[in-house]
Amino acid sequence: MLVTYLILCVIYASRDTSADRSKSGHRRQERIFRPLVPQLLPNYTTPSLPLASEVTCNYASLACTYRAGCGSALKQYMVMCEDLVQGLTTMCSMGCRHALIALISTQEGERLMQCTCDDDSCLLQKSRVEPCRSEVTWNTAPDTIVSCSAATWICMADPLCSTALNYYNKNCQAMFKGGKCSKRCKNSLDILMRQESAGKLATCFCDGTEDFKCKEIRENTDSLCFEKEKDVNNTIGEEELNESKGIMNTSSLLVVISLICSVLNTSLGESVRTLFEDFRL
Repeated sequence: MLVTYLILCVIYASRDTSADRSKSGHRRQERIFRPLVPQLLPNYTTPSLPLASEVTCNYASLACTYRAGCGSALKQYMVMCEDLVQGLTTMCSMGCRHALIALISTQEGERLMQCTCDDDSCLLQKSRVEPCRSEVTWNTAPDTIVSCSAATWICMADPLCSTALNYYNKNCQAMFKGGKCSKRCKNSLDILMRQESAGKLATCFCDGTEDFKCKEIRENTDSLCFEKEKDVNNTIGEEELNESKGIMNTSSLLVVISLICSVLNTSLGESVRTLFEDFRL
């Protein structure tokens, strides 16, 4: 009996020893590999970016190129703004303006506006793009309401927003044409509206520069997906305003005719008639 007890004690002791060795081995591995992955350290903080003004434009451009959204926006800028950058024009075209709006809406692209040039070519390029600065800065400000074209470019510069917008365009084709807003379409729209870079799409206005049926799509989205009724009062108000403008124009014309008749009936009018009769003779 005593022998059996001793054997069991030895077995349990060996198990405890192996367990302790296993734990110590895991701890040792953690101590070895944890420095190789800084994010696993308990006091790890994300490194802060240097000030944009302290970064050369070559480095800022390289950092933008390797980011999916900023890289594609930078390529669009190089194509759309080629004439402006080369000095062939001083006008900021709509395509160049939209490309710059998309570029500056990204974090890396925004730093390109404030980077430090390290050669004359960079300084010249920055000076030639100046005609676009004020409007681009206004369009990318947080609280401004922009055209739907500009809002689309801003969304397309963000990979997540661009993907959500593509799904929205793919799954809502029937709704665009006045059909049903399906569950898949509504889900795609909800995902799109949750994207930070899609914020301006919710408040944008159609200005006729879009390459899609902007007003029709907005009206169908509001009525079929959000179940918003068309504001009939505004339509009636506009019609009444147009009618009142027409009445005012007619009244103004009558007043002018009345004044002319009054002049002709006065002594001045008599003199004018006499002058015309002299010319006839």
